[in-house]
Amino acid sequence: MDKERFDALCLQEQAADGGIGTLGEKRLHRVLKTYFEPRAACRERPFAGYVADILNEEGVTEVQTRNYGALRKKLDAFLPLGPVRVVCPLPARKWISWVDPATGEISARRPSPKHGAPIDAFYELMRIAPVLAHPNLTLHLLLFDADEYRMRDGWDKSGKRGSTRAELQPLSLRAEQEVRGPAAYAALLPAGLPDPFTLRELRAAARRSETLCRRAVYTLEKVGALRRAGKRGRELLYRRSCPPEGEARITGSP
Repeated sequence: MDKERFDALCLQEQAADGGIGTLGEKRLHRVLKTYFEPRAACRERPFAGYVADILNEEGVTEVQTRNYGALRKKLDAFLPLGPVRVVCPLPARKWISWVDPATGEISARRPSPKHGAPIDAFYELMRIAPVLAHPNLTLHLLLFDADEYRMRDGWDKSGKRGSTRAELQPLSLRAEQEVRGPAAYAALLPAGLPDPFTLRELRAAARRSETLCRRAVYTLEKVGALRRAGKRGRELLYRRSCPPEGEARITGSP
């Protein structure tokens, strides 16, 4: 973890402002690629019929901010050939600004009440669950602070419900965590969760939606981190397949 260098890259992006939502390549993606590989010659390299975000001596690195379904075909091509790191960035804290789609006027930024956590990764990881246990794959979680710009184009009177995100501008690095193998995936579950546990208990411990928690359980079963352990009443019970300490290596303070 190199917080000083990451934060400096964020400042460079802010200085080279090209306008909210007008960039062909989003700022977060560009900052992350430069953070993980400073050498431009090693970025955007053709490999196995695709273009890898980073291809260097350590293998392939793919920076995926969303739409993990589109990543599956690339992983199927890359993984048999050597090490692949998938970088999953998660906003830990955000400040929200609203953009008027008609005038481009930007509101004053306000802190979001929501705080990110490693479990949020499962919302997208479910889409590549079948390959997460591949021995050549390492997941790299990166938690950061960000300014989020949202278009006021939603369906309700305020324009906020159902709005689209125009940009996520990274501000500062909070923590990094490498995940490889079932034990490390089990460590992404929230602290204080009983073993075995129900979906309802996971929702209470994580303070997340049922949709996200169902995706987390599905993914963890696929990678061999959870197994079903009968029922409590009508609710399924899930038990960790291995101790949660695992191979997760966390640096920083999320």
